Amino acid sequence: MGSSNMSYLNPQTVTLIGIPGLEHVQFWIGFPFLGVCLVALLGNIFLLIIISTERSLHQPMYIFLAVLAATDLGLCVAIAPKMLAIFWFGASSMAFDACLTQLFFIHALQGVESGTLLAMAFDRYVAICDPLRHTSILTPFFLVWVVLMVACRATVLVGVLPILLKRL
Repeated sequence: MGSSNMSYLNPQTVTLIGIPGLEHVQFWIGFPFLGVCLVALLGNIFLLIIISTERSLHQPMYIFLAVLAATDLGLCVAIAPKMLAIFWFGASSMAFDACLTQLFFIHALQGVESGTLLAMAFDRYVAICDPLRHTSILTPFFLVWVVLMVACRATVLVGVLPILLKRL
């Protein structure tokens, strides 16, 4: 007695419902989300401008802080437009490929944030345990290498997921 699963596993669209049970007030819920997103965007842009223009802030701790600000900008850009479209315009459907792309960027940027926090911890460890060699250990080349490795790690670890989901 063999049973055959004939379900269709290649969806063209994904249906998003917003916040279940609060569909009647989702229009108003979108405004606090927009406010938080705008504050995050403006704060991170302001932080990036200050770090890039002020020469005394070109140190490892502030470079890593700038990387965190850039990943937060990416997360706001990846999440907010579709969320606000659901809340304000009732755009409840999304193409499956767009959903996978959004999934990739959200999780890859969160992986970059996690790796950057680890790099910041290493920076502080070196600054505390070996302060005289801090600048010789954390050179600009080393900082670029660490940021690239963190980004590559997140991209490789998360990049497999959408590919596997698409082949499912």
